[in-house]
Amino acid sequence: MPRITNWRRESRSPTLAYRNTETGARAVLHRAPDSYRYKWRGAILVDGYPVWSRGYETKDATSFRDELRERPAPDLNCPECPNVDVRVGEKAADGAKVQRWYDCPDCGYEAPSRIVYGAER
Repeated sequence: MPRITNWRRESRSPTLAYRNTETGARAVLHRAPDSYRYKWRGAILVDGYPVWSRGYETKDATSFRDELRERPAPDLNCPECPNVDVRVGEKAADGAKVQRWYDCPDCGYEAPSRIVYGAER
């Protein structure tokens, strides 16, 4: 099987963790809380905040590695201006859901991330 571009494995168990060699982002496949629909959760974290997430029925390491091959580096560029220093954070809570936000300090662009903890949309 070919190597995963730009991702280096940090641990195998109980979680499967990778670190991006260019950006320092982490990718983790971990056991999800019992309240989640799927038993395992794969996530890519930038500065501790999730920018991508997916649920799995089992600890499917092959599918998770395939996702990392498709995402060699997390994309945190501003769609409105050429800024590549987009901040992630400033969470907003709506009941049981927690939403993270992208924020561009140059042009003021804000957008919700695609990650919602609680019920997925």
